[in-house]
Amino acid sequence: MTTQIQTIQFNHQSLVTFEQNGTHYTAMKPICENIGLCWDGQRQRIQRDEVLSEGAVIITVPSNGGDQQMICLPIEYINGWLFGIDIKRCKPEIRETLIMYKKECYQALYNYWNKPQQLALPEPEKKFTFEFTEYELEQLVWLWCGHKQMNTLLGDMIKPLETIGSYFTGMVISHHQEYRRQYKNTLPTIQKLIAPFKASNQMNWERAKNLIAQ
Repeated sequence: MTTQIQTIQFNHQSLVTFEQNGTHYTAMKPICENIGLCWDGQRQRIQRDEVLSEGAVIITVPSNGGDQQMICLPIEYINGWLFGIDIKRCKPEIRETLIMYKKECYQALYNYWNKPQQLALPEPEKKFTFEFTEYELEQLVWLWCGHKQMNTLLGDMIKPLETIGSYFTGMVISHHQEYRRQYKNTLPTIQKLIAPFKASNQMNWERAKNLIAQ
């Protein structure tokens, strides 16, 4: 069975969610990492709990370092799991984030899957006209190139982080996948920007063109 994994934003962080056999799930390790909780301790807690362990499923998520297995819970179990965490026993620096997740995490996931999407009549895409100097366009192109290089670095970090068991692994995988789509989607626009300057003598575009072509 193919599982269509979705990534949504909550509190400026990523949540991994998917639907399987009519049930909506969310991956637990990224939530623990977002909050700052020890994943190994929470994994053992889920496995010990009769209700949580019975509802848990394991999915395989592809990554640069190979397939990665994630323990997931139905989203309706999230509040039960969250409210079982004693804030007073947590490190002070994560308490505010934990409270935020207790208050709003389930609702964000529920809304994603259940809130009706308002359908609007299609409108012609708006077009805008601006004037830029060649230097200003060059800065935009290099901003894109920097984004691509940083995303490549995120991908290169996945395997080393997995090797040392870092709790940043899930977050890095999520950001790498999400932001890679962004720079690929904007590539046609960047190519359009550099087209008039391929033979420019005013500035050296060669390195930028090589990065874009990779």
